[in-house]
Amino acid sequence: MKIKEKIYYYKNDFLSGTLPLKEQLGYAGGIFGNAMGQDAVLTFSDKFNRNYMGISNKNLLIRGNVSTILSFIIPPAAGAWYDTSQSNIRKALRIMPIPFAVTSMLLFVVPSTSALFNFIWVFFFGLFFSIVDTFYDIALNALALKLVTNPKDRKNFYTAESLAATLGSMLPGWLIPIVVGTTDDAKRQQMLYFFVALGFCIIGVLTMYAPYFKIDEKRYLMMAAAAKSQQEEKIKWDLEKVSMILHNRPFMVLQAASAFEMIRKITYEALPYLYDDVFGDYQMKAIIDIISGTFSYAGLFAVPFVGKKISARGMLMGGYAYTGILYIFMSLFNLGFDLENLRKKRYVVGILIGFAGMPNAAQAAARKILVADSTDYMEWYAWKKYGDPMRCDGMLVAASSIVGKALELIKANLYNGLFALVKYQTKDPASNVKPVQTVSTLRGLYAIITLCGLIGNLLAAFALLFDNYTGKRRDAIFKELTELRAARGAEARECDTVC
Repeated sequence: MKIKEKIYYYKNDFLSGTLPLKEQLGYAGGIFGNAMGQDAVLTFSDKFNRNYMGISNKNLLIRGNVSTILSFIIPPAAGAWYDTSQSNIRKALRIMPIPFAVTSMLLFVVPSTSALFNFIWVFFFGLFFSIVDTFYDIALNALALKLVTNPKDRKNFYTAESLAATLGSMLPGWLIPIVVGTTDDAKRQQMLYFFVALGFCIIGVLTMYAPYFKIDEKRYLMMAAAAKSQQEEKIKWDLEKVSMILHNRPFMVLQAASAFEMIRKITYEALPYLYDDVFGDYQMKAIIDIISGTFSYAGLFAVPFVGKKISARGMLMGGYAYTGILYIFMSLFNLGFDLENLRKKRYVVGILIGFAGMPNAAQAAARKILVADSTDYMEWYAWKKYGDPMRCDGMLVAASSIVGKALELIKANLYNGLFALVKYQTKDPASNVKPVQTVSTLRGLYAIITLCGLIGNLLAAFALLFDNYTGKRRDAIFKELTELRAARGAEARECDTVC
């Protein structure tokens, strides 16, 4: 195939929105490994820090605040770097997997019997993990926005992506409680955490390299010619670009929903404490996660069919409302709190948690679809206002990441503040005995989990009511964009012929 013929092929392949199966699987591999490492660290490292490293609530709060504040500079830097040169995405996919996986493993190492030294260790590697994770995560998201431009393809693509992400995030939830729960000895539990993390590290490296080896870089490098994106080299975080983001209503509404979802994330991060401390049955988490994962997959497989009748916004909003209602029922167990009775009925609560997880994977797919829709809206808005239909995918993903970092900062303060409020006791790293929590503390833990799940889900559902980029308006805007892209593609082909 001649060079000009190859260029024509890639342009038309890009504009058609098709994506080869091997590339979809390669992308899914990266999502799987990234989600696995994220869930292991975000869900279990906090409990590991408290119960085995002896890091206090105060120091965990300091670590969370400082690392989150410092990581604010990473998203805009990464987004601008990716928008400056499309090849930088490929560089990130090549460089980031090894430090991501190794760092996630090191966060489950207890290097000393000194709580201060352990705090320094966690602070440094936690910050490094956040930076590497941000670069890899933004690269994957920016790549997806460039590869899948047709709304008709998005449901299938992001459904497959969510399948991989859900499986990746479920594995730590299954394996860690099962393996660690085989013994009551704190020292052995500490070592089991490390060996499981080591296994995740090896698997993570192998899967996170899949996008680099399986996705043809020409698919997104040729976008520059098809869309005349030479102007991308000029993209800066100026007032004009910030204004476009602020006027992007679908994007801003989604960020508002994310702000409330931050509250419900406290629930998910605190669940290990529910099973281990409140129920006294750590392995139960694996059982409930299997139930939740099964329901979640069932809901996800329905997305391509349900999506024909219900919009992505409807799926996301409905999932929030459904989960919020279930947490209302769970919160009733805290009225006249009886620890022994609650432990006897723990599987009732566990089943409710399992059912509450049913929309999770479908919601993840819907959220990705809405982000992609917001890039279309931004492209259309820039065309109408400035006569320059720039997508600025990296910038939009970076803006979303910045909002996420800000919310993580708020969540870290709220999360650790709530644990301090209920007087949760941390372990002395030199001791081999886990501290015993009071009944009052256990009741407080149960309240944190149920109330945050209730409030976060219902408020997130309410926020999505303000999104007006739906139905006929969305279809009309995309029709205009399709005509614009076709015209620009024709111009690019004519340019190639002349040149």
